[in-house]
Amino acid sequence: MRKENEFDWKAAIDENLRMGFVELLILRLLKEEDKYGYELKKEISDRTNGAITFGESSLYIPLLRMTARGMVSSRKEFVTGKRFRTYYHIEDLGRQYLAYGEEQCRMVFDGISSLFAWEGEKENEGKEQ
Repeated sequence: MRKENEFDWKAAIDENLRMGFVELLILRLLKEEDKYGYELKKEISDRTNGAITFGESSLYIPLLRMTARGMVSSRKEFVTGKRFRTYYHIEDLGRQYLAYGEEQCRMVFDGISSLFAWEGEKENEGKEQ
């Protein structure tokens, strides 16, 4: 049984790592072509080899937020009968956001990789002596 004040640190790490990148991941896929929500969710999971997954409706809040900011637009297309899909399209502001985000990600990932590589080398040096 979990204590009331016990911090679920694994869930916090998972959420922070994934949710911090959700807008960039969506924009990256929309840069290729317009897509609907389920298609975005599935492609993110597939193309990150399952490292990043979202619940059924988790992408809709970021999509609505990006639509309100003018980064993406949406259109509805009828599929069959009364069913329709909402397709999302990246706008110029979204392209600018993505370009800057990609640049920042590269810088941060390079720095993190450098730190973790350095930490691993330090640990190995201590074992060799």
